[in-house]
Amino acid sequence: MPPRTHVLGEARRFEAWLRNDVGRELRLARHNAGATMQQVGEHVGCSKSTISRIERGRSRRVTLDRIVLVASAVGLRPSLKFYPTQPPIRDAGQIELLAALTARMHPSWHHQHEVPMPRIGDLRAADQVSSVPGCRIVIEAYRRLGDAQAQIRAARVKQRDLGAERLIVLVEDTRVNRRAVSAVAPELVRSFPIPPRALLGALAAGRDPGGDALILMRRAGLHGVRPTSRDTGPGRT
Repeated sequence: MPPRTHVLGEARRFEAWLRNDVGRELRLARHNAGATMQQVGEHVGCSKSTISRIERGRSRRVTLDRIVLVASAVGLRPSLKFYPTQPPIRDAGQIELLAALTARMHPSWHHQHEVPMPRIGDLRAADQVSSVPGCRIVIEAYRRLGDAQAQIRAARVKQRDLGAERLIVLVEDTRVNRRAVSAVAPELVRSFPIPPRALLGALAAGRDPGGDALILMRRAGLHGVRPTSRDTGPGRT
């Protein structure tokens, strides 16, 4: 894990970027609303100079309630979200899960871990991106499927934002996770058409698997989600 001083330095740089970005949004919205800084200040109970500092990202002690009030005055409603930062891969078990899959891939695959999104200020990262010429795969590993649909949607967005051709959702094979997968089985068959054995064969050969896949894997041994022999629902290899 990075030293504390490095983490704090990154946090301060992000805070400065965020102040500037918020200021730009508020200034643009004020202009679109045809309001002056004086009018906005009177609406929220502060001076014109305070509004000016906020819009220029110079108000280091601006409070959250003040931001919300200024936003409301120019027709905006702010939204605050939190994303994991250090480390995106949270524990040894998740690392072992990724390593178990990587060990079954041909040496021609190039692997990157904790791959950040290609947009300034976006703190999301893909657990692993593996690539060969003509194919780039985002691999998202989960120890626990708490909300399978939401987690899969989040993985899809990462795939989209990184411009990857394929997505592998890698899930630890536990009784709880098998139940979570079974609960959304029809959707999985549509969204992840490549059976685990076919996926592993392609990865071992160093080629594009031809589609997305969801697999349940033990850290020693592998099981997968695929259509049954009658192609009507998910099963395991």
